Amino acid sequence: MNARTFAKYLRRNPVSRPCGAGYSRAAVIPAYDEEAELPHTLDALAEALRNAPRPVAVIVVVNHPPGTSEKSSLAVLRHLAGRADIPGLEWLYAPGLSGGVGAARKLGMDAFVSAQTAADADDTLIFSLDADTRVAKNYFPVLEDAFLKHPEAGFATAGFRHETGATPELEHAIREYEAYLRDYAAGLRRAGSPYAFTSIGSAFAVRGSVYIRSGGMKTRSAGEDFYFLQQCAKCGGLFEVAETLVFPSARRSGRNPFGTGPALENLLAGKPLRRTPPEAFELLKFLLAAADTSALDTPDGLPAAVPRTARDFLIGEKFPKAWRNILANTPPADRRRAFDCWFDGLRTLRFLHSVSGTDGTRKLPD
Repeated sequence: MNARTFAKYLRRNPVSRPCGAGYSRAAVIPAYDEEAELPHTLDALAEALRNAPRPVAVIVVVNHPPGTSEKSSLAVLRHLAGRADIPGLEWLYAPGLSGGVGAARKLGMDAFVSAQTAADADDTLIFSLDADTRVAKNYFPVLEDAFLKHPEAGFATAGFRHETGATPELEHAIREYEAYLRDYAAGLRRAGSPYAFTSIGSAFAVRGSVYIRSGGMKTRSAGEDFYFLQQCAKCGGLFEVAETLVFPSARRSGRNPFGTGPALENLLAGKPLRRTPPEAFELLKFLLAAADTSALDTPDGLPAAVPRTARDFLIGEKFPKAWRNILANTPPADRRRAFDCWFDGLRTLRFLHSVSGTDGTRKLPD
């Protein structure tokens, strides 16, 4: 990749200690309060590493947020120090790290890319995992092969199946949540959205060059994986890999305001998930198809080419004003890509909520 872009990223995101020197592959694992889960995760990882086509560094970021006890973190460090079956194992101890799991993930990923060079960044892969997530034995060879077959793509999402729930109720809830995630991504795929991915932090891999061009991992209290992958999709294509699986824990968790933990809590409390009706995806498909025509030639062309509910959304998002500015600075050949960057994954989500009435504002037409 461009040496200036690479150097600029490292300058803006300095790390105290690069990790993974000599490796072009790294699995990055945040570990907060994971004394019980991490040993099992490392057991599965050690087995999978035996099948890896290229050597893989394993970078564990051990942290605990400000104001929490470091007892579990120190126990995790003892587990790591005792592992001799993972040759590329390194860890970063980050007590008092704020910014949620995204900050820990970013610290490990930045430490790895800091050990690379600009010339090697396109051939660098980062596997994002969690301390409570096992991987299948074929995880590394399948993903390696997939990236070889998709040289134009920036990141991949792996298949996932959560571990068995501890109770029948939890087991039912986690399978319902998985179906919900898969249905949403499938609806986006049928509509032709470039953001048809499932944002699970332990189920994706990214090229080093795209990681850098996307601005690195996001640090947020929640949703960091979604925002990061959305930015990656703008920097390079994506693809799904169903031939291998990761196995996240099905445990209940209240660490984040949304995501798997809160979704499970709502399901267990009898609150249904907010599903998107098929008609909303059909309207999205119509909108995206219209964006492939001359409707993008003028600021008002696209709103005029779509049904009223879609038009109302575009007007509410100030599309004509935004598109007027984009047209002034974008050659015709790049207009569709510019539209995909404007109508990104977050706007797509808001669009689907809006036109289906799940945000309480309007309904799909009969």
